[in-house]
Amino acid sequence: MGTKLPIAAGRVSILIPSYLRADDLRNTLRYTMAQSYGDKEIIVVDDGTPNSTILDAVKEFPGAIYLRTPQNLGLIGARNYGAAHCTGEFILNLDDDSWLEDENGVEAIVTFMRNHPSTGVAALNIRLVERGYLWPVDSESCQLRTYKGCGNVYRREAIVAAGEYITEFCRQGEEVERSLRIIDAGFEIRSAPGVRIFHALSPINRNGPRHMAFEAVNYLRRELIRAPLWLLPVGCFRALRFAVRHRNDMDRKVYFSELLGKRVPLLTFVRRHRAPVRTLTYFTALQLRS
Repeated sequence: MGTKLPIAAGRVSILIPSYLRADDLRNTLRYTMAQSYGDKEIIVVDDGTPNSTILDAVKEFPGAIYLRTPQNLGLIGARNYGAAHCTGEFILNLDDDSWLEDENGVEAIVTFMRNHPSTGVAALNIRLVERGYLWPVDSESCQLRTYKGCGNVYRREAIVAAGEYITEFCRQGEEVERSLRIIDAGFEIRSAPGVRIFHALSPINRNGPRHMAFEAVNYLRRELIRAPLWLLPVGCFRALRFAVRHRNDMDRKVYFSELLGKRVPLLTFVRRHRAPVRTLTYFTALQLRS
């Protein structure tokens, strides 16, 4: 991601990638447009939906910015594409089926980031219908190992320092890998329990076994490129253990296709991205809450 964008101090860019979920997107935009904070931009990235449904949905909300990727990039690629067009000091990342529950949510985000200047990423308090919130809403902020993609806020400097998501991951596990780079760059990842997000978990374009297969393969990819050399065997063992533990939850055909490098040759991937984090970073991340 380049650093030559006209960055506006205090502005919050709200970035929403979308693919096929026009009705879900309408709900998200309805809540997002109602945010009371003044200096915000709302950017929807249509990730190559093969019709005009996403564009039609965005047109219903004057002021929202519509972008379309040149081809279907996948969720990770769409996030990178959108972030490159954001002009805010802070970037609020939402899924097209997640939204802030409180009308002053964006204002609370800015206050939180100002009060925690070493925070590179704020992990917001996500609520699922059957599980409730991640943390009690009145609990104290704490350092975390990573964050969830459907509700987080980036400080611009953290993106510049850590770099973009790795698009070869395609989906799943990209936040954990990027978190290592963010921590290694000297930033913290902190919970923001008072900023509440509802995640509707749309069934459209959601395939649990396929997603778990990517989660397992990307665990291995992450260890291969980020683990310090002397800890590489340990990291690979942990990735293998994860895959065995979740073998009945995943699409094994997708797992072995990815593992064998049919889409992304593993050796090429490692050569391109191998840049281990410091040993201190690696152990710090292991000790933090996920």
